[in-house]
Amino acid sequence: MRSTYKERRHHKRKNINLPVTYICSGESNVTPNVGETFDLCDSGLSFYTNIPLKEGLGIQVQTLIWNSPRACTIKWRSKKSHNVYKVGVSF
Repeated sequence: MRSTYKERRHHKRKNINLPVTYICSGESNVTPNVGETFDLCDSGLSFYTNIPLKEGLGIQVQTLIWNSPRACTIKWRSKKSHNVYKVGVSF
């Protein structure tokens, strides 16, 4: 059976498994939330978290591969299991 799925991404993603920390914009809590990356490209990344982040939300994301946090916007969210969400962000 042939797939009719058309790839919409402009940048090739690379699977990567690293810890990620993030802070939601406007959040008064200074303790970062945690997650784990799934994949990464020049324009964004996806990661797993236990918080159902909303599309359009601004966050600051930090991983071990960057020197400083990056401003991101949540583009999509998918519930994978009880309290496990996969989110996609753009830089």
